[in-house]
Amino acid sequence: MTIPAAKPGRHYLLRQGWFAAFLSLQAAILAGYLFLPPEYQLWGLAGIAGLAGMAAILLLPMFPWLLIPVIVVTTALDSAGRLVQATALGMPVTGFHLAFVLLCASYAMHIFLTKRRSFPRLEILVPLVVFLGCIAVSLTYTPNQPEATLSFIRMSCMVLLLYLMQVLVDSRGILNLTILSLALALTGTSALALLQITTAQFYLPASVVYHLGANIPRASGTYHNPNLFGTFLAVGIIFFAGIALIPRLGWWKRALLLPPVLLGAAALIITFSRANWMALFFGFAVLLFLAGKLRYLLYLMAASFATILLIMNYVPIAAYIFDRFLSIFSFFTEFGTDSRASGSARVYFVLAALKMFLDHPLLGVGWRAFPVVFEHYQPVAFPHWLPTRESHTLFATIIAELGLVGITVAAWIVWRILSFGLRNIRTMQDEYLRGVMIALVAVFVTFQVSLTFTGEFANNFLWMFTGLMYAIPALDSESRA
Repeated sequence: MTIPAAKPGRHYLLRQGWFAAFLSLQAAILAGYLFLPPEYQLWGLAGIAGLAGMAAILLLPMFPWLLIPVIVVTTALDSAGRLVQATALGMPVTGFHLAFVLLCASYAMHIFLTKRRSFPRLEILVPLVVFLGCIAVSLTYTPNQPEATLSFIRMSCMVLLLYLMQVLVDSRGILNLTILSLALALTGTSALALLQITTAQFYLPASVVYHLGANIPRASGTYHNPNLFGTFLAVGIIFFAGIALIPRLGWWKRALLLPPVLLGAAALIITFSRANWMALFFGFAVLLFLAGKLRYLLYLMAASFATILLIMNYVPIAAYIFDRFLSIFSFFTEFGTDSRASGSARVYFVLAALKMFLDHPLLGVGWRAFPVVFEHYQPVAFPHWLPTRESHTLFATIIAELGLVGITVAAWIVWRILSFGLRNIRTMQDEYLRGVMIALVAVFVTFQVSLTFTGEFANNFLWMFTGLMYAIPALDSESRA
């Protein structure tokens, strides 16, 4: 079990004087907007921005956890949060990149100012370091070395993000702030997705969707791809549904959890991401099993089917949703057809990955080498008109690029995380924190199912949620102390 590091006692209280100053600032901004000329308004905004920057410089080294909501929101913005579309390195600069660098710098200054010498132990440090070592070794022989190096740096940053979440979320207040920011991000992006489907305005061009085998455009929210957006929605729904299942949670708190869950579910439907529909189902099954309410899964399935059947004759999109859901079960009978090109391609990618593994069984073909060497391994029946050459199955990618060593270490990481979560669920005494831990374990399983079809290993939320999982037991130990 994670042993909480000793830290000084803290009390974050909003005193009446500060609250009055906050209200006065709001009144001054409103008055300036109503009565000042536009040029004075610009000077005023510049002054406020300068003061905010100075406040950040002063406050963030002492309270680096204030950046957690910024990290959450900038991650949820994805392609909509790109500040620079392309750089010399071939990757965009996003709000998340700036927020992450600021978080690292702020926490480094925090350590220096507070003279902190004791830190919690990261339970999966050894397997994570070994996995990063496998990637580092593969950089010496991968045919896609520049991109692989950038990917290695990103993976290292994800490991650091995981640990920062474990270290910074060290009180209930910070945990609740993190949950609130996740709720706002899920609600906002879901509402945008619903707006997209009604106005036919998408971040992902409709032509791309048609080439991938869909009959109508798919909502992608703030993301550049509906499947990646669907992953965020699926894990967000599972997380907040898990919190809502906490036995003695107040009714008004459950009511506050309804918007992110309901809007997220509606947005997930119109992404038409069958992979994340399945991920949501498995996540709910694990969540309800761990919460001792597995019977509710049957009720949920029956209600969903009944709702679709009732409205499919009146709402055209409902009939398409129903047909697309049924297509999950007819995949093998329609395998290889043009209408199932996207799903068939995933199978061909897996077959190609197995061929790569057989040729390079121990260490693989090298990190990020799959899209480069795929042409030499692609099956004859692969639909050549598909533009993508990325394997959408994470585990097939790892076994192809890192071989037997890499897939063994990856399985070790998954096993250690799941065993840690399940072990702490049995021993935790705080009801609220135990409910959050149950939700996080279900979220992790949801991610594993989604990664089987998306392969986005460097997903920010995967590492953030995992970091939260390692932060919760320390909070439970403090509550008992």
